[in-house]
Amino acid sequence: MKKRTIFLALTAMLTIVSTTGCGKNSAQPKAEETTEVTTSQETTKSEETTKSKETKKTASKKIVIGGTSISKVYYDAIKDIFEAKGYETEFKTFDSNPVVLEACASKETDMALGQHKKFVMSYNQNNNANLDMAKPYAMYTGIGLYSEKHASISEFPDGARIAVMNDAMNEDIALRILESQGLIRLNADQKQATVADIVENPKKLEIIEMDQGQTVTTLGDLDGACVFFTHMAAAGKDASSYIARDSSMINYPMGVIVRKEDADSDWAVAFAECFKDPSVQEKINKAFPNVFEFYTNDDQVKE
Repeated sequence: MKKRTIFLALTAMLTIVSTTGCGKNSAQPKAEETTEVTTSQETTKSEETTKSKETKKTASKKIVIGGTSISKVYYDAIKDIFEAKGYETEFKTFDSNPVVLEACASKETDMALGQHKKFVMSYNQNNNANLDMAKPYAMYTGIGLYSEKHASISEFPDGARIAVMNDAMNEDIALRILESQGLIRLNADQKQATVADIVENPKKLEIIEMDQGQTVTTLGDLDGACVFFTHMAAAGKDASSYIARDSSMINYPMGVIVRKEDADSDWAVAFAECFKDPSVQEKINKAFPNVFEFYTNDDQVKE
């Protein structure tokens, strides 16, 4: 009887030990599950932190913007609104639009302001560059035939001297203004005309080619000049005092010029969108009265 009692006691102890061991084994998966959940949470948190840092890095990118003294007016109108989005900016002034575009193409700057899109496309073709305009488009200006000596086309004398821009894109616009007034006739087969494409010149006009920024300075000396509205306003002259103007500049949008790979970047689009702000438009119009029309929709441009 005593042996049977001892045997039963030993069996009970073994059962307890066995059960305890099984309990430890069954608890192990729960520990692993807890580890997996913790690891998953840490990974998600790490990914969110990384994304947050990347977003912060994008928003804090310093944007170097190039332009002429005229372009700085647009920059000054936009600067505070754009920087409120988390960006830092710096403006570099250059003496001409081709130099502004060269700085952007060579990565000296991130953005160029003050040029219309077709001028940029012409620059790309002639310089093997890859610049583009971010959307939305901002605004357009005009080119007019001005004179401080004559009040009408009929007053222009034989041999009159008229200044036009010397870059192919804008020279074509200027010459077509003269053609629309019957002063010259251009080769109808030439899509982008230069002085060499004048086939009729009944008044024997002397057409003088020069940098677009210089045309306004000749008004005191020459009989007339084809001048951008912007340059007229910058010189303190009335941009609306033209004798004749272009009929095509609505299709020459101005806005944010960047390297093509940056055209859809957050910062380029954000800067372009600032042109839609009424306070920005008011500041630009105040600085340049009667100079710009702001686009309400990109579809206004026929490309």
